[in-house]
Amino acid sequence: MQALLGFKEPKLTFDIFLHIGTLASILIFFRKDILALSRNKRLLILIAIASVPTFLIGFFMKDAVEGLFGMPGVAGSMLVITGIFLIISAVFSGRNHPEKKAGILSSLIVGTAQGIAIIPGISRSGLTIGSGLLCGFGKDSAVRFSFLLAIPAILGATVLQIFKIGEGIAGNEMLCFMTGAIAACITGIAAIKILINIVKNNRLQFFGVYCILAGIVVLILI
Repeated sequence: MQALLGFKEPKLTFDIFLHIGTLASILIFFRKDILALSRNKRLLILIAIASVPTFLIGFFMKDAVEGLFGMPGVAGSMLVITGIFLIISAVFSGRNHPEKKAGILSSLIVGTAQGIAIIPGISRSGLTIGSGLLCGFGKDSAVRFSFLLAIPAILGATVLQIFKIGEGIAGNEMLCFMTGAIAACITGIAAIKILINIVKNNRLQFFGVYCILAGIVVLILI
């Protein structure tokens, strides 16, 4: 979108505010699940385990991947790949047991998927939910684990980016950044609701088709 709107280069500070808005949407929507983590030590441990491969991939690949953020064609291609993966996930997860939850191995797999999503154009939620479903998670468990796992990932990425800001923010920029964060929060809550309904109603393949079409549009326009 930044390329389509004519941004000369990605603004790091703006991206940080967008991350904060996205994080706020998850905290608001899953506030009950987050508060319940203190009573669910097993889930908390599994989130920590899943965060390890995410951290390792993000830490060692961030310099190599940063250059890709100035290449919208890569994002378009990765959207197509994400869409194909989601369709495959939908096809092979139709018989999952609704009560099956994460284990150590499946948590590592989902965490690795989240780490791979550092590549621009790959849907983090799509890849982690799809991976969870392929590991046999029930639909509700796959969605909730995906978004709870996003909290430490987004926090970590935001903290790493904050240290790269070397100058202050002008008043007019702050207003734009705050507007972006609020928009990210509001649309994030709406997107989570839509995605949950898509997964619960066995329509993940439609999200996959959307990603493929969005990727093709990007490749045509950029």
